[in-house]
Amino acid sequence: MPPLPLHLQSSARPFIEVDHFDFWYGPKQVLHDIHLAFPENHITALIGPSGCGKTTLLRNLNRMNDLVDGIRHRGDIRLDGTSLYDPKVEVISLRKRVGMVFQKYNPFPKSIYENVIFSLRVAGRNDRRQLDEVVEKSLRQAALWDEVKDKLHESAFGLSGGQQQRLCIARAIANRPQVLLMDEPCAALDPIATLKIEELMTQLKDEFTIVIVTHNMEQARRVADLTAFFYLGKLIEYDETLSLFTQPSQIQTEAYISGRFS
Repeated sequence: MPPLPLHLQSSARPFIEVDHFDFWYGPKQVLHDIHLAFPENHITALIGPSGCGKTTLLRNLNRMNDLVDGIRHRGDIRLDGTSLYDPKVEVISLRKRVGMVFQKYNPFPKSIYENVIFSLRVAGRNDRRQLDEVVEKSLRQAALWDEVKDKLHESAFGLSGGQQQRLCIARAIANRPQVLLMDEPCAALDPIATLKIEELMTQLKDEFTIVIVTHNMEQARRVADLTAFFYLGKLIEYDETLSLFTQPSQIQTEAYISGRFS
């Protein structure tokens, strides 16, 4: 079984398991023998310099990289014990279980209401009472309901950047996924909006297993239970966040978090 940090091995259930995973874009290998597990209902941060492979790994957790030509992999990734590459796994169903929030907020050119229930509409769900319940629950969980409840049928583009990102989180959780992937979700936001998203992540981990890619090491310190440091496509160190930042075991980790390279 791919490892959890020692202090979690007896108490936390590994929900996502990355098992000796290699990955290539064409002839270029970008991930090398990645071997780790993400525990259920925890926030795990992936950190490291640009180009180190952390976003590539994140995009493999819901097979989004399948959309890229010329990719291949070796090894396995399992979600709740089932390989993502099992022939019986339907990618569309997988992405319902593994939601994603991107760096640049990307609401659809629709109303706030229709943004939240977009995936439910696609699935053919049209019961208005059920949809209303999903909209309210998702927006409340995204800490946005009180700000938009009186303008649900107005354009999502009328919201601020921070509100649009929280709307995208509401859209991602409307389907009740088990996992929420977040790729630099605060990179385009101001400090106040960033704080709201960070507070939101801490609340959401009670229901979802969260994996976040961030270049902001202070953000990783603030929100992540666990942190994995990547360098040149390799997993260098994986530990409880406080331990990794205060007592890193690897020279490369210490150099990165102390700012000696970036």
